[in-house]
Amino acid sequence: MMAGFTTQIRSAVADNEDRNMRQNQFLGRVIRTGSFATAALATGATAALAHSEGGGVKVVLEGADRFSIPPVYHILVVHFPIALWLTAALFIFIRVFSASELAVRLQKAVWPLILLGSLAGFVAYGLGLAIYPWSAITESPLGRNHIMLATWTLTYWTVLGVLGYRYRRFLFDGAQKWVTFVLTLIGTAVVTITGTLGGSLTGTPSLVTKGLGKIGWEVYMTFYLPTWMLVVFGLGAVTIITLGFLGSRARG
Repeated sequence: MMAGFTTQIRSAVADNEDRNMRQNQFLGRVIRTGSFATAALATGATAALAHSEGGGVKVVLEGADRFSIPPVYHILVVHFPIALWLTAALFIFIRVFSASELAVRLQKAVWPLILLGSLAGFVAYGLGLAIYPWSAITESPLGRNHIMLATWTLTYWTVLGVLGYRYRRFLFDGAQKWVTFVLTLIGTAVVTITGTLGGSLTGTPSLVTKGLGKIGWEVYMTFYLPTWMLVVFGLGAVTIITLGFLGSRARG
C-alpha cells in the first residue's frame, strides 16, 4: 500500500512539473511575441515622428503653434490591432463550431492575439489623437463618432482579452460557447464600424457607412443615446455584476 501511495505522489509531482513546464513555455512564447510586436510598433511610431517634420500640417490654435503628424501613420498602425483582433475572432468562431484538434490548438492562440491587439490599439489610438487638435476634431460630428467608437472598441477588446484569458478553460463548455460567440460577434461589429468611420473621416466611405444610414444612424451627425438606453445599460451592468458575485459565492 505504501509503495502505491508513493507512486501516486511521484506521478502527481511529475504531472505538476510537466504542467509548469508547459506554462513556462507558453509564457515564453507570449513574451517573445509581445516583445517583437512592441519593438515593431515602437519602430513605426518613431518613424512616424521622424518623418513628420515637413510632412505634417502646421495649425494655429488659440495663438499657439501645434504640429500634427500626417494621418497616414495612424492609418498604417491601426491595421495591426484590426488584423490581430479579427484573427482572434476567426479562431474563436472556428472553435465554437468545431472541437477538432486544430480548433483546440487555435483556441490557445486567441488570448495572446487579443491582448497584443490591445497593445497595438493603444499605440494607434495615441497616434490618431495626435493628427488633429482636440478642439478641431471634436467640432466634427463624424470625428466625435469615430473617437467614441474607437474608445469603445479598444476598451471592449481589452476587457474581452483579460476576462477571456482568466476564464479561458470554461469559455467553450456547453452553452457558454454561445455567449463567447455573441461577445466576439459584438467585438467584430464595433471594429468594423470604427474602421468605416475612419474611412469616412478621410473621405472614403464604405458600404458599411451607407448600411448604418439605412438603419437610422447617420454617421455624419452626432450619435446620441436616448436616456432610457442609459438606464438599460446601468441595469445590465448591475445584473452582470450581481450574477458574477452570486456565481463566485456558489463556487466558493
